[in-house]
Amino acid sequence: MKFETLKTAAFKAGITEIEVYESTSNGIGISMFNGVVENNTSHQTHVCAIRGVYKNQIAMVYEENCSDEMIPSIIERLKDNCSIKNQKDPFFIYKGDATYPVLRDVIHDYDDYTLEDKVDLCSKLDTLMRKKDASVQMTECSYSEAEEKVHIENSNGLNVERHSRYAFLVAEAICVQNGETKTNYEYTRCNTLKDIDLDALATEAVTGAVASFGAESISSGTYPVVLDKKVVSSLLDAFSNIFSANSVLKNMSFLKDKLGEEVFGKNITLIDDPLFWEAQQQYSFDDEGVATCTKAVVENGVLKTYLHNLKTAAMMQVKSTGNGFKNSVNSSVDIQPANLYLKAGDTSLEEMFKQLQNGVYITSVAGLHAGLNPISGSFNLQSSGFLIENGRKTKPVTLIIISGTLQELLNNVSYVGNDFEFKRGVGAPSLAIKSMAISGK
Repeated sequence: MKFETLKTAAFKAGITEIEVYESTSNGIGISMFNGVVENNTSHQTHVCAIRGVYKNQIAMVYEENCSDEMIPSIIERLKDNCSIKNQKDPFFIYKGDATYPVLRDVIHDYDDYTLEDKVDLCSKLDTLMRKKDASVQMTECSYSEAEEKVHIENSNGLNVERHSRYAFLVAEAICVQNGETKTNYEYTRCNTLKDIDLDALATEAVTGAVASFGAESISSGTYPVVLDKKVVSSLLDAFSNIFSANSVLKNMSFLKDKLGEEVFGKNITLIDDPLFWEAQQQYSFDDEGVATCTKAVVENGVLKTYLHNLKTAAMMQVKSTGNGFKNSVNSSVDIQPANLYLKAGDTSLEEMFKQLQNGVYITSVAGLHAGLNPISGSFNLQSSGFLIENGRKTKPVTLIIISGTLQELLNNVSYVGNDFEFKRGVGAPSLAIKSMAISGK
């Protein structure tokens, strides 16, 4: 669909502003169970969300057939949708920024490999997992690859485009020993397939399952705790809405009215970096066309900013932070961090164990969305991990629940790890916590 043709027809019909959000994606998915390919699919989509302003009301229509022939229907639907609305909240068709950050080129070699090569990648991973331990009874491997393009153009002069491409390889091991079954999965993001360390991924998946055999609960009490980097990332992801100005305005964040205050410990710095090189995707603009920027959300414990889209920025009389993102093409713009991470420290995991001497190392949590409250910051999460005894990781632990609030947790950090890891939009190092409540037997 030619934008100029749409714009001309829209203006002729009395629509005063018009915008097209166009998304194109394609990819493949391969899944293998016990060495046998169960799924081998490809997908390709091209969809548009068109917003128009008519009689001081704004409406959106969603169209999969983005052709010039659909323009009359699109315009009529926009006018009909605007006519039945009585919207009083502010809305924006953004004119764009003078400059946008330039993203680094990412080198991919996906096209150098055939589909059969990618299936063979999963097959080799499956074979490696089975060789790691006699307890491996079942395996699952999957490879997913995607390419996405977003183009936004409107009648106020905005015309921007972004492009991303990424792939993931996943390994899951199901192990059985003395009637006990344990599972563990690991994954890696691949920029170049030639550099994938299949053996390391297989080892990580299998040892994670095998190490938890014989796990028992522990007595309820208050313990020094080390939270593994994956657990810290999961908590940050689950609580990320507390930084949204939308949540603040709705009284759904404990950070309301806390700007400029010390909300966490001085050793806590949280960054939202849309340009972060280690992330799956980089963003030069958000889904409203606003230029993105790297910013400290919390710096040395002090809350520096909320995350904004155009609407909340106008309501709070500040500039948008470029965090207006959609959950899907046909959804409205919400607020989300782009690439949120907790800045690493300089303490190794082994040194944390030595410093704590005796405590609990938490390596996994479950029930993240049901077991936490963003308004109060509280959480109660089923967990598992290992005992720390005499400064070393020892026996596996399970059937325990960790409890507290995010405020207490991040004000109670004694050491910030140097084992930083970034996966799927969130990153963190491991953290040593002075004390946490644990419910067990």
